[in-house]
This record gives sequence, structure tokens and C-alpha cells, in this order.
Amino acid sequence: MAVFFASLHFLGLIAAATALVSVLAHPSQLGMRILLASLGFSGVSWLMSYFKRRGVHCPLCKGTPLVNSGALPHVRASRIPPFNHGISAVLTILASQKFRCMYCGSDYDLLKPRTRLLYGRNEEEEAAAGSAHDRRS
Repeated sequence: MAVFFASLHFLGLIAAATALVSVLAHPSQLGMRILLASLGFSGVSWLMSYFKRRGVHCPLCKGTPLVNSGALPHVRASRIPPFNHGISAVLTILASQKFRCMYCGSDYDLLKPRTRLLYGRNEEEEAAAGSAHDRRS
């Protein structure tokens, strides 16, 4: 959800930039209204995006890899040059569904299934499966 709201914010910024160019090229009342609406949408979507990104935590170090906190990034942390590490992680998730935590340097693939769900069944599931097997026999 955090990446979804961040992408909405990016689309709002693109709309605002397009409206600004339109207003500068051909000034009109409608163009100005579209520019103000897109700026308002960008502001609201930034707030929603920020709080959603702030709620995402790294499973290993419990840091917030989608928001820069000012802490020193890990040596293996990657960054797209004009952006900070948090926005770079959001853009990487949008493009490849993978990201690297900027604090611990761990790689995460969001499309890879969790191994504990595949291999590690808890005791309740094993008991339920065993009792279902006993009922069938």
C-alpha cells in the first residue's frame, strides 16, 4: 500500500508539471485550476504516502527502509543519484518488486514466497492435519 500511495504521489507531481508547462505556454483559467488541483492532490497524496511508508519496517533490523531517517546508510545500500535512499527503494520496488534495506543491507524479493509458510508448519496445523488424517482412515 505504501508503494501504491507513493506512485499516486508521483503521478500527481507529473500532472502538476504538465499543467505548469501548459499554463506557461498558453495561459488560461482552466489550466490554472488544473494546476492548483494537481498541486493540492500532490500535497494530500504526499501526506498519505509518507505515513504509509513510515509504517513499513524491515523484517530483519526493524528500520523504515522507505523513509530516510537521517541515519548512516549501510555500505551495500543502493541509491538512484538524484533521489535519497528511501525514494530509491520505492522506485526499485515499483520497477522490480525487490529492494535493499538501507540500514542493514539485506536484499528482499517481494515476489518470492515466504519459506516459513512453505516449509514450517506450526504445531496447530500439524495437529489439525493429523486429526483429519485419523478421521479419514
